[in-house]
Amino acid sequence: MRPIFFTLLTVSILLIILIISRKLPEKLLNGFSVISLSIVIGVITVQVTYYDAIIVDEIGLGGDPTIFFLAFAILGLSVLNPMLFFWLNSKS
Repeated sequence: MRPIFFTLLTVSILLIILIISRKLPEKLLNGFSVISLSIVIGVITVQVTYYDAIIVDEIGLGGDPTIFFLAFAILGLSVLNPMLFFWLNSKS
């Protein structure tokens, strides 16, 4: 499941870079798109973490701390992205 988490983390980091750099037109990167993408990424992260826990439990293995920290990083960025977007847009 690590490739899924790394992909979600990459998308979250790319979104935060696009928010900070403001390279995309306002039509493509507006409040609705940032909130929607952040919610979708957060929901996918929670679901993959849940199913990974079920798989690990059924096989009888221990949990993976890397996936745990990746999930928290992704969820943190999913909360930070809309806050940063609206904070930067309120200044301009």
